[in-house]
Amino acid sequence: MRYLPREDAPLSDRLWEMIDRTVIGAATSQLAGRRVLEISGPLGLGVRAVGKLEQPAEGEVTFHGATATLTSAQALPLPMLRSEFSLSIRDVAAAEETGNPIDLAQVALAAIATARLEEALVFHGNQALGIDGVMTAPGAARTPLDDWSRLGQPLADLIAATSSLGAAGFPGPYAAALAPGRYDALYRVYEGSNLTQLEHARQIITGGIVKAPALASGGVVLAVGRQFAQILLGQDMTAQFVGPRGTDYDFVIVESLVPRVSVPQAICVLGA
Repeated sequence: MRYLPREDAPLSDRLWEMIDRTVIGAATSQLAGRRVLEISGPLGLGVRAVGKLEQPAEGEVTFHGATATLTSAQALPLPMLRSEFSLSIRDVAAAEETGNPIDLAQVALAAIATARLEEALVFHGNQALGIDGVMTAPGAARTPLDDWSRLGQPLADLIAATSSLGAAGFPGPYAAALAPGRYDALYRVYEGSNLTQLEHARQIITGGIVKAPALASGGVVLAVGRQFAQILLGQDMTAQFVGPRGTDYDFVIVESLVPRVSVPQAICVLGA
């Protein structure tokens, strides 16, 4: 990304590679939305908005049996997500000059913060920006969850969700993202066998079942396909150099994206 050029940073390629691996590793540990939704892009950092489906607007004229109506293409913004971190000039110098191990904890924490913000946007949207998340989209199906500490109950609830989607005309395949507590409940083994509930569930939800650390409870089952819902990616997550500040070097992690839910009826929210 030439707008915040890395070449301005007094860092070797080796140190940039370490930072990039830290960002990717820390972010990947949090990102569930990208594993259940297809991604389109990157479209470019300069893309600020994309179009929604045409929406009917007020206004209709009939003339000798012919009717004209108004439709409007609404804009869906691509918010920029960002977090900042700093590295000590002395730590950088020690790493570059002597190969001293450098502490990249602040890099990891900044990447996790950005990833959690991405997850909140993908799953819950942003009402102020007019963005629907996969769990907040109007028109999505909803099903309650029972006590998953009871063996077999998770499968019963997941089957209820897929049956609801199938009855609505979406036969699958399906993917699911679950809150950590719900996901971990799937590790219980059926009595008299070595089969876990997770293995059983994967026979039904063949598009993948993932743990979503950003979800406090519940989860979501959705029909797989970008025609139903997807993530539009402007700029993928990347660390960039900002400049020196006192005895530190300042950096920023940036990305831009938006979830676009085109067919909310292809989604079933768990835990209504």
